[in-house]
Amino acid sequence: MKILVLNGSPRPRGNTAKMAAAFRKAAEEAGHEVNVVDVCRKIISGCLACEYCHGKGYGQCIQKDDMQEIYGYLQDANMLILASPIYYHGISGQLKCAIDRFYSALYPAAPG
Repeated sequence: MKILVLNGSPRPRGNTAKMAAAFRKAAEEAGHEVNVVDVCRKIISGCLACEYCHGKGYGQCIQKDDMQEIYGYLQDANMLILASPIYYHGISGQLKCAIDRFYSALYPAAPG
């Protein structure tokens, strides 16, 4: 199984990173392929709500930033793990930005 872990913590050696590392180790020992992406170390802009992905983009976001790497992993993943510290009763803003950009990935690719 291919597993994608999105680490939403800005602290590279914090509790969330340690938890993601422990999960990765156990999953790999069980024979799974795991990719961990530290979204706070990536340049990921917020969704523009431009709807390009619904029309001319055929599911592709108009923004070309580090989300392109995540889209590739997301397309191949059988499981998605979201890891985040709790900030103001929710996930980190950086992880929320990445999740909002999943919007474009829900639409079909160009015909043909």
